[in-house]
Amino acid sequence: MSLRNYALLATLCLAAAVVAAGGCASMDHAEIGRRLLAIEKNAPLRGAVQEREVECVLDGVKTLGLQRWTRFGDPDGPKVVLVHGTPSSMVTWTEVVHGSGGKPGLAATCDVWTPEIVGHGTCPTTLDACTFQACADWLSSFLDMHDLRDATLVGQSYGGEFAWRCALDRPDRVSRLVLMSSAGLPRMDGEWLPEEVKMREWGFLAYIGWMLNSPERVAPALQLHFQSPLPAWRVDEVCLSVSNRHNWRAMVDLARDEEGHRAAELGSIRQPTLLLWGEKDVAYRPERFAVGFRDAIPGSTLLLAPGSGHYPQEEVPQFVVDALAAFAHGRPLPEGASQQALPASSR
Repeated sequence: MSLRNYALLATLCLAAAVVAAGGCASMDHAEIGRRLLAIEKNAPLRGAVQEREVECVLDGVKTLGLQRWTRFGDPDGPKVVLVHGTPSSMVTWTEVVHGSGGKPGLAATCDVWTPEIVGHGTCPTTLDACTFQACADWLSSFLDMHDLRDATLVGQSYGGEFAWRCALDRPDRVSRLVLMSSAGLPRMDGEWLPEEVKMREWGFLAYIGWMLNSPERVAPALQLHFQSPLPAWRVDEVCLSVSNRHNWRAMVDLARDEEGHRAAELGSIRQPTLLLWGEKDVAYRPERFAVGFRDAIPGSTLLLAPGSGHYPQEEVPQFVVDALAAFAHGRPLPEGASQQALPASSR
């Protein structure tokens, strides 16, 4: 073990002693919810979060869980289900759903649902091991619970893999698919970000990292994914989402489960698929991953979100609103960033 890792171990042991003495504690999901909704950007969600207990089978294990979600918009419009990534929560979609800069959001013309995925945000349900398949099954149970059919499923980052697995497993409920800077293809050595390497390789140390979680530690890792300096409240949203030890463990579990296990099935996706990618994404570089999905999914369309990194829904929300509304309604897509630098399709 390196001197740096010894120092980290000593720090974590000290943090563990403080926890044992009652000086620090994992934040509960209710408190996470209160603090997330206290952020002014999330004001439209106050009083709108719904919940229902549901029995479901997650990665082969029967589970009684509490589904939490919001629903806004035109009930007669196209059904759009927005699936957040990791670490994140339903609030990542607030500006897309409700609009920003005085412009209307997706709820102006669509029936928009934002579920909280198990192991994330304010969802109190915990799993012994959180996997991509468990999260996809949780999403399937959400569609079943509401008997949603003909839905446009939109997933970002890890949420993209939750979504495309669900689309494969429940084609009777998913009619269109949007993958935003999505996980799901195998990654090679050198394609992992430093924080991901730590989660995958640091053994038990990675699981108790929540003890050192703070906005000051989150900010530099998160800034890599954005083109402009981050406001403090956006850092707080991500920091809060992993202030619960179970959420932190789920994040580490998923980082270790990201192996492209079902990538060979992407060619079986039959739903019309839009690949909406951050032009400057450093987590899943478009020239490698967006092109990889384009080549794997028959008939898919690639649209680059101009000037955006890994989180188009937060960095260029109006572009995302226009793209999702057009796709859900079957209208022409907006013009995106140039794709001239991307490799030609191998199809």
